[in-house]
Formats: sequence, C-alpha cells, structure tokens
Amino acid sequence: MTTGSALYIPPYKADDQDVVVELNNRFGPEAFTAQPTRTGMPVLWVARAKLVEVLTFLRNLPKPYVMLYDLHGVDERLRTKRQGLPDGVDFTVFYHLMSIERNSDVMIKVALSESDLSVPTVTGIWPNANWYEREVWDMFGIDFPGHPHLTRIMMPPTWEGHPLRKDPGPCHRVRPVQPVPGQATCSRKKPRASSLKTGA
Repeated sequence: MTTGSALYIPPYKADDQDVVVELNNRFGPEAFTAQPTRTGMPVLWVARAKLVEVLTFLRNLPKPYVMLYDLHGVDERLRTKRQGLPDGVDFTVFYHLMSIERNSDVMIKVALSESDLSVPTVTGIWPNANWYEREVWDMFGIDFPGHPHLTRIMMPPTWEGHPLRKDPGPCHRVRPVQPVPGQATCSRKKPRASSLKTGA
C-alpha cells in the first residue's frame, strides 16, 4: 500500500488488514488516506462528512469494533514534520477502536481547520464518548454538535480558554504553583454567563 490510499501497508496484522479491506469495499479507497505508523495499527483519515457513517459501519460489522478505547484531539498547528498529515490540517480528532473478537485495533482520524472546529458527536454509537468529547471541548475548544451535555470536565467553570491549544501568550502555558518574579501571568476574569458552559 502506498501512503494516500486505504489499502494495505505492511506490517498490518492479518486481523487488522481485514478491516481495511472491508472499509475499502464499503466506501471505496478514495474515502480514506492512510497514515503509516511504527506500531502497524491501521490509521485512516476520513472526511468529517463521512465520519459517523464510517464509525457506525465499524460498530456494526460482524465481529464489531465494540470498544471506543480513546478519543481525543491534537493541535497540529506548530508541527513541523507533517508527513502523513492531510494538507491544511490545524487540529485532529482521533478515534481509537478495538474489536475483542478480532483482536484488532484501528484508528480513524478527522482533520479540522482552525476556522471550523466542529465534529458530530458519536455518543449515539459509543455512550462513553460523552466524557471524551467533553474533555476535547474543554482542552481544545472543538465543538461536538448533538452532544447531550457539552460542558467543562477537567477545568473549573470560570476558566477562560482551552489549555491544550498551542496559541501564543502566557495564558496558554502551564502555570507554576508559585508565580515566577517578572513572568507574565494570567488573571481569571469572571466570564459572561451567556458564553459560559458549566455543569458536571
């Protein structure tokens, strides 16, 4: 398999290769871009418009991918080595899925631009996506339309911004427990009620 087509990239295990073939047969190789990895796990980029359909297909396969093992985001804007990434990607949302019956893992990724940070919720496919998606919103500001309760889960409700974004400025750096003399600090302003997402 060559990078850019969702066929076979060594060293996929036989069990992992099967799901790539099944995805190709259902959606066509043009629907995916493959990203080689050191682990050999299939990592496939898919367009946001196809995401829910692809994930639903994987969840409903014979020997399905029943476990959403991980879901999170990555701020790619400062990445210098971009081999394997789609052109113009600013943020990534990834879905690490596991099939117990297949002994197989697969990762689906979606590329987002900074101006459009929105991905449909998958809580209707895997209920445990609820807290994962809340954390991604909390850390990166990525929206998940359709989520039943998209509120902060890690940071306090008065926190401004999203701490894992690689934006410039001291407000997005890890703050020391004790202020460092001469170093700029951020104040926590009370946010407007209309713009605050709160709740547990």
